[in-house]
Amino acid sequence: MRSVLLLLRKELLQAVRDRRTVLLTVLFPLVFYPLLFGLMGSMVEREQAQLAELVPRLAVAGESDDPLVRGLVGDPRVVAVHMTERDHALDRLHKGVLEVVLVVRSREERGVLGYDVTLYGDAGEPTGQAALARTREVLQDHFQELVWRRLEDLGVDPLEVEPPFTLRVVDTGGEGAVTRMLLARMLPYFLVLSILSGAMGFGAEITAGEKERGTISTLLSSRLSRTQIVLGKFLAVLAVALASTLVSAVGLFLGIRAFGGEVAGFSPMAALWVLLLLLPLAMALAAVVLIVGSFARTQKEASAYLVPLLMIIVLVGISLMIGAAEPRGVQLVIPLAGPLAAIQRGITGVLTYAEVGWALGSSVLLAGALLAAAVRIFRSERVLFRM
Repeated sequence: MRSVLLLLRKELLQAVRDRRTVLLTVLFPLVFYPLLFGLMGSMVEREQAQLAELVPRLAVAGESDDPLVRGLVGDPRVVAVHMTERDHALDRLHKGVLEVVLVVRSREERGVLGYDVTLYGDAGEPTGQAALARTREVLQDHFQELVWRRLEDLGVDPLEVEPPFTLRVVDTGGEGAVTRMLLARMLPYFLVLSILSGAMGFGAEITAGEKERGTISTLLSSRLSRTQIVLGKFLAVLAVALASTLVSAVGLFLGIRAFGGEVAGFSPMAALWVLLLLLPLAMALAAVVLIVGSFARTQKEASAYLVPLLMIIVLVGISLMIGAAEPRGVQLVIPLAGPLAAIQRGITGVLTYAEVGWALGSSVLLAGALLAAAVRIFRSERVLFRM
C-alpha cells in the first residue's frame, strides 16, 4: 500500500504542476458558473420586465358594430385595430406586425351572448406567449362585462349570481423550494460532467501521455506490480476528478446566489446522499478514463475516444434535467442514469433506502468491474505497447 501511495503522491504533484489541470479543475468552475448564472439572471430579469410591460398588438376580425369587437378595439390594455378580412390580419401576424389575431363570430343560435372566438398567435416565442396570455385575460374581462350587462337587462343583480366559493393556493414546498428544484435538475448533471472533465485531461496525461514520452517503460520496470500501478494512477485520477467536482459544486452554489436564488432547505442529509452516490460513479468514470488512456496510442487519441462518453453524459443529463426520463425504484440500477436520478431524488427528499441500495450497488459493481478491466489491460504488453 505504501508503494501505491508513493505513486499517488507523484501523480498528484504532477497534476498540481500542470497549469492546464489547475486551470480546468479549480479556476474555471469558480469563474464560469457564477458568470453563467449571473448572465442568465440578468437576461431573465430583463426579459420578464419587457414582457410585464408588453401591450399586445392585435387585430380583431368581426362585425364592426358587435359590442365585443367594439370593446376590444377601444380597450387601453391592448393596441387593437379592426379588420374585416381574416386572411389579411393573419398575413400581418406572420410578418411580425401583430402579435395576436382574434376572429370573432356571433352565434345567434346560442343566444344573445353566443360567440365563437378564435385566437391566432405564435406560442413558440416568449413575446407571442405573453401576448396570447394577456389577450385572453382582456377577452375574459369583456366576456364577464357582457354577461353582467345581460343580467342587468334582465333585472338581476350580478353580485347575486357570483360563485359562492373561494379558491386559495398554499405553497407547501417551504422556503427554498424553487432553488431545491433547480439544484435537483442541474446539480447531478454538472457534477458528473465535472468528474469526467477533471478526469479526462489528467487521466489521458498519465496513461497515453506517458506512452508518448516513453516514461511508461521506466514505471513498468520498477518494483511496483501492475496492480499497484493501476491503483496509484486510479486514485490520482479519482482525487483530481473529485476535486474538480467539489470546486464545481461551490461554483454552482455561487452561481445560484448570483442568479438571485437561495439555497435554504438543502439539508445535510441531502448533501450526504449526493456524496455517497457520487463517489462510486466517480470511481467508475475514473476507471473508464484509465482503460481508454491505456488502450490509446497517444493522448490526443485518448481524448477523441472519450468524446462519445461525454456526449452520452450530456444526453442523459439533459434528459433528466427536462424530465424526459425519471428512473425510480429498481430502474436506478441503470448505469449513469440511475445514480443521477437518485441524486435528484435525494436533493428533493423523496429518495428511499431501497433506491439508495439499487443505485449504490450497481455503481459499486460497475466501478469494480471497470477497475479490474484496467488492471487486465495493464498486464497485457500487446495492448499497453501497441503502436
